[in-house]
Amino acid sequence: MGYIAYFSRPFMLAVVLWPFVSAVLTVPVLALLYHGYNRIRFSQALVAYSTVLYAIGLLCFTLYPMPEDAAAYCAAHHLTPQLNPLQFIGDIRTDGLSAIMQIALNVVFFLPLGFIMGRVFRWPIAVALPVGFATSLMIETLQLTGFLGFYPCSYRLFDVDDLMTNTLGAMLGYAAAGLFDRLVPPRSHDLTTVTRPGFLRRCITYIIDLTVVIAAAMPVTALATIIYDITVVHDITTWHAIPPVGHVFGNEVAFSDVVMLVSLLIFELLMPWLRGGSTLGGWFTHMTCETRPRSGWRRVLFYAARTAVFVIVVFALLIPQSVTFILALLVFYCVKKQMPYDLLPADDAPLDRVGITE
Repeated sequence: MGYIAYFSRPFMLAVVLWPFVSAVLTVPVLALLYHGYNRIRFSQALVAYSTVLYAIGLLCFTLYPMPEDAAAYCAAHHLTPQLNPLQFIGDIRTDGLSAIMQIALNVVFFLPLGFIMGRVFRWPIAVALPVGFATSLMIETLQLTGFLGFYPCSYRLFDVDDLMTNTLGAMLGYAAAGLFDRLVPPRSHDLTTVTRPGFLRRCITYIIDLTVVIAAAMPVTALATIIYDITVVHDITTWHAIPPVGHVFGNEVAFSDVVMLVSLLIFELLMPWLRGGSTLGGWFTHMTCETRPRSGWRRVLFYAARTAVFVIVVFALLIPQSVTFILALLVFYCVKKQMPYDLLPADDAPLDRVGITE
């Protein structure tokens, strides 16, 4: 009963946090499902979100609860790392069953990690072993540093024996995944590029692409701002904004907007043009934006229309009229199950020339 009472609070915390963390990780989880399986089945989504629950639970069980009176606890306890790899032998002699239970739990907690790495992620042992060790090392380090300083002192012991038993648990779980594969062979997955993607796959792909566009534009804007303040303003402490470079629809377009536009054109126009319609996000989710084969002026028209739609959507804050445009776009897709530019003239080749439909 003591062990049950000890783990009930971390378990309840993990369950409470699960919906919120899962909501934040929805896009990455769905993106990984598309990347690994090229579709989303209920069983796959269940496994993915169960993995999220396991990760939360592992952190809660190893880092929570924290001692309530931090000042009193830190004054009375001065934990130092336990670096003797054979200390568990002495612990068993001293504490008996309690020490054995602690070792067993260290192994059990990491069994799911090994199973997930072997069955879900399909990682080779050369990857799974260091990941299992690194996960244990991360947890032990968080304990040693008082959750990176959140708690004023180390409230749990950094134990090298825990590193060994945790890693052992991960490897046993990995071996169990191999045995399970023999009993229940995993399904083969068709990773053919999808030429007629569904709404969810499109959304996940566009979110990935937009993240890439912003990630590329922000450092350039920051660097240009610093250079401008050093070379033009001559006083970096004032941090003057770079003057507008033009106007459109009555709104000022700052240098950051120009950089954003260039980044958008590179990743959403140039890259798919050169890669057969596959953006970085499309490569990850196995889809192409070229839903029908086009060449010559038809392909130019298609990309011109698609790029125009992206520019209006991304710069919605600069163009108030785009809010109505976005709503109309959503209504159009709900009715047609396609984007407007997908209906532009295409070549006479079959629709499934480069892949499959969804």
